Amino acid sequence: MENKKIRIAILGAGSLGSLFGGYLANNKSETTKVEIIFFCRKAHAEVINKSGLTLKTPDEEILIANINAFKNENHWLKEGFDYVFLTVKANDVKTALIAYKDLLKASRWLILLQNGIGISETVKKYHPEKQIIRGVTTNGAFLDTPGHVIHTGFGYTKIGFPFIKSQDLAKQSFKEHNNALNKLKDLLTEAGLDTTISENINATCWEKVFVNIGINPFGALTRLKNGDLLENSIIKALMGVAVDEAMEVAKLKNINLPKKDYKALMYDVAIKTSENKNSMLQDVLKEKKTEIDYINGSIVRYAENFRLKVPINALLTGLVKGLEESFEN
Repeated sequence: MENKKIRIAILGAGSLGSLFGGYLANNKSETTKVEIIFFCRKAHAEVINKSGLTLKTPDEEILIANINAFKNENHWLKEGFDYVFLTVKANDVKTALIAYKDLLKASRWLILLQNGIGISETVKKYHPEKQIIRGVTTNGAFLDTPGHVIHTGFGYTKIGFPFIKSQDLAKQSFKEHNNALNKLKDLLTEAGLDTTISENINATCWEKVFVNIGINPFGALTRLKNGDLLENSIIKALMGVAVDEAMEVAKLKNINLPKKDYKALMYDVAIKTSENKNSMLQDVLKEKKTEIDYINGSIVRYAENFRLKVPINALLTGLVKGLEESFEN
């Protein structure tokens, strides 16, 4: 794909999708031309098409004028895309896959950027598993108003194939897959998003979810910023217990995790992102459905298969889902 235009779609270009799409569109590479298309809400699309996307970082405000935005995919069905980023919330993945099935069929690689675990297994029911790339990112984003996205926290991004073993990529039959993954890494890195390839992206998803399990529901239920959670000794202790329960489930599922203190990692992330309102809290403040089913809820479901009790994760899941129900009343 060198020396040709690379067409990239962002399906569900909300906060995170707009962040990634914005950086990719702002790439000043002289060797690669990138065309970015957003599929998003009407108000967001109208501002972008009229005035461009404004990307705000702690150091600068960037106006990106070379993005086209649409409400639907009809115009692009025949052309397709080299890469499609699916950036809708975990709860909306199935709906998006069905709604955009023709566009996805005409495209090549599908990148998943959702929080949580179990996403890839859902997607492979609707899309060829060897075309799926899983992404994990610690970058934070907030869609302030239509057409304006704020980069709230700088972090890393890791990508990999969830259904292809790393040793297979060295085989001639998987040369295209390896090239596509490396090209994606280069595109994101050149755009300013620190990106590496993970040889075990499924384990990487678990590493990230340990952090989400310990921070997100507590922030959502208390409405406290990440750092403020640690100021309360009871909350801090319960955050650690939630991660301990999740780690026990991971062991029973034989997840091949690097030897790390994941509870300490979770606390460290909370400190480094002390001023952040986590994504689940943002959903609660907007009275939107959260991703609890794919975070703490996944731990509860997996634990049931092993007849293991995970009371803190079960309580958190139940409380957040009860909070969601209150939005409908």
